[in-house]
Amino acid sequence: MHWNVEQILWTVVLAGHLILLVVLMGRDRISRFPWFTAAIALWVVRLLADHLLNGKLTSMAFYWQSYVGVLLGTVLGLMVLVELVRRVFASRKTGLVVKAAGWIGWTCVLVAISAAAVWYWGPWQSWESMHAQPALFPLLVVVLVAMKGQLFLAILTVEVALVMRIFGKRFGFGWRSHAQQIALGLSTYALSFLAVQVITDSIKKTVHLTSREQYQRIVHLFSNLDNARFAIWILVLVWWIVWLWRDEPGSAAIAAAEEPVLAGPPPPFEAQAPEGDVPGDPEFRD
Repeated sequence: MHWNVEQILWTVVLAGHLILLVVLMGRDRISRFPWFTAAIALWVVRLLADHLLNGKLTSMAFYWQSYVGVLLGTVLGLMVLVELVRRVFASRKTGLVVKAAGWIGWTCVLVAISAAAVWYWGPWQSWESMHAQPALFPLLVVVLVAMKGQLFLAILTVEVALVMRIFGKRFGFGWRSHAQQIALGLSTYALSFLAVQVITDSIKKTVHLTSREQYQRIVHLFSNLDNARFAIWILVLVWWIVWLWRDEPGSAAIAAAEEPVLAGPPPPFEAQAPEGDVPGDPEFRD
């Protein structure tokens, strides 16, 4: 059986997700990062669904399941970011905690920057073109929200990871902490996703197709860019597997401090017979 690059990457990515899930379960990380675990599990479901259902569903049904999966992944990605920032900035590990005004202020700033970037990024499909075929309108809305939501999540992920990197150490979460490592992996993949988007959008705007050969070269280039993005995702998965298998610095000392410590060995037990009459003694009298 001859495997192409896409099949090899798909197999390695799927194996990486499964190994990461085993690490999360085996090292008891799920209780600390439940949304991150759910996001990884959804990735597994999406990989299997896209691979197994491709060619077995109608085009409409396949697009529905694919883009609904992208939309659910975006929602879970946002919950993962909330989970990470709450773990870092609301843990009181060093006595510091972000107050309500700080949460509202930083959230508004980061969300506003991400939303503005998505708005100016373009292109946006016109409302009239989406209504041109009423039967396709619901699907086109899902596709638009999923794609723009994916772009919004990528930009917001980079911003959140940067804020965590700058201020996380003051709150007791250095770059070796699990939360920082998860954020680093997410931001690395987000940057690769944004880089691919920039390249593909610029090619679409500048290149004018004049022949079928030129079209095939562009399609091959886009496929190679996606393969590079998946290769980076594989490296991120390996990074997470290594770091989430290891304990955080200081966790062993904290666990040892929480265990009860006895002052010394227990005194030996010495049975002493009571003085006087005891039941069972032949001389015992009522």
